[in-house]
Amino acid sequence: MVELFVDSVRNQAFLDWEVKAQIEKVKAEIGEYGNNPEALLEAIHSARYAGGLGNPLLASEGLINRINSTILEDFVAANYTAPRMVLAASGVEHEELLKYAEPLLSDLPGGAQVQEPKSVYVGGDHRVMADTGRTSFALAFELPGGWLQEKEAMTLSVLQMLMGGGGSFSAGGNGKGMYSRLYLRVLNEYPEIQSFSTFNSIYNHTALFGIQAITSSDFVSKAVNIAVKELIAVATNGEGKL
Repeated sequence: MVELFVDSVRNQAFLDWEVKAQIEKVKAEIGEYGNNPEALLEAIHSARYAGGLGNPLLASEGLINRINSTILEDFVAANYTAPRMVLAASGVEHEELLKYAEPLLSDLPGGAQVQEPKSVYVGGDHRVMADTGRTSFALAFELPGGWLQEKEAMTLSVLQMLMGGGGSFSAGGNGKGMYSRLYLRVLNEYPEIQSFSTFNSIYNHTALFGIQAITSSDFVSKAVNIAVKELIAVATNGEGKL
């Protein structure tokens, strides 16, 4: 099993017809992604950061069209190096695993240790037109330090759970039930809002915390004001008057 696993990683074959088929599938997925509210989280990172975390997870169609078998083979040769790879297993003794893995992996090229790219929080605004009949938005702010500020990061995680929220028909789950703060204060009060919930993304040196919502297009302005009010309320221990 180890031999098969290592072989599938180290000796990949990029057949032209398979690459072309996958490219067409990726293009279709990228086209649909623009209408998906989950795309907001990536858009937030692109708008808020310069550098590492600001890089898009999805390539543009222009870049997708440049991919071919040769480029993929060069990528594997350049990036599948010893410092970038880990073989993990459970239910087996370390020495037993080593006996099979070492002959298969000992000749991996070394290469330089990968340096984590810097991410600089700059703030910003990102808007995308989508034919969905509704509007999705997210409002987020940075927690400097990320997991390096462990106490603050844990506080942020607890706050996200307590504020909760969810969809119009949520009824349970961690921080997304009908008794969470945002469900009681927002979803119960405004039928125009279909989804309203907090989120956080915590990294080594930075973090984002905010509110994501889906609402009817004619209620967007009011919904954004409600999100601002809720964030002010928890930040000031008050009702967040605007």
